[in-house]
Amino acid sequence: MQNHRPAPGTEIPLQGAVNFRELGGYPAADGRRVRYGLLYRGGNLDALSGPEDQRTLQSWGLRTILDLRSAGEAEKHPDPAVPGAAYQRICAMRMRDGAEMDFSSTGIERLAAEKAAFEREAGRPVHDFEWFSAIYRQMPFQNPAYRALFALLEQHQTPILFHCTCGKDRTGIAAVLILLALGVDRQTALEDYMLTNRYRRAIIEASLRGRSPQERELLQSVEGVSAPMGDGAIDEILARFGSFEAYFASEYGLDGPRLAALRDFYLE
Repeated sequence: MQNHRPAPGTEIPLQGAVNFRELGGYPAADGRRVRYGLLYRGGNLDALSGPEDQRTLQSWGLRTILDLRSAGEAEKHPDPAVPGAAYQRICAMRMRDGAEMDFSSTGIERLAAEKAAFEREAGRPVHDFEWFSAIYRQMPFQNPAYRALFALLEQHQTPILFHCTCGKDRTGIAAVLILLALGVDRQTALEDYMLTNRYRRAIIEASLRGRSPQERELLQSVEGVSAPMGDGAIDEILARFGSFEAYFASEYGLDGPRLAALRDFYLE
């Protein structure tokens, strides 16, 4: 059976969407590998409207769907009900006051005000790339969505699909954290995060045509993902806690025995 499994990080072919995949197969702690068929990541589910995509989605046997988007995004593109799967929505990006960071068209004004406050604090104009990098560095900490995610994993509410709009930022950092918790090395976890740029290549390239170098830098991170942003989030974890184990114990209560139990369930 092992030989028939896809390589780790392989995109799941779908007609209506890109960048859906699972975390199975990555080498992890103690010479083991992440189990297949339990941990799925993706983007908007309303894109999977065709019968073939619906059959693929239902074939995963999902018990849980964790939607990491804002209420505004979910309202404009609601997830369809999936038989047998409990649905939960908790936004994984927050304003400094704790409000949801809404990337729908109705949330743009609030986002602009949030960036303006960041610039006032910095005392200078700030490039969007710098602002978003700061948001990334904060994402792993006191994040109600990620705390809910790890609670679901501990409760074995799997197979689980966690997703946002494009399956890249909120979903990408969630996947990085899961892989690090399971003992996958940093470089491999970051490589999984960066696969978004492969699977969204056509979308990224279309957005970059005719743009200036400055615009290209920003649009690359808007439609794809940025290695410095992903690295920045991981660096911040180590700067604050010194080790991944200390971080998972503090943020999610995953002390030694609980982290070992998590690995025993999700590794083979």
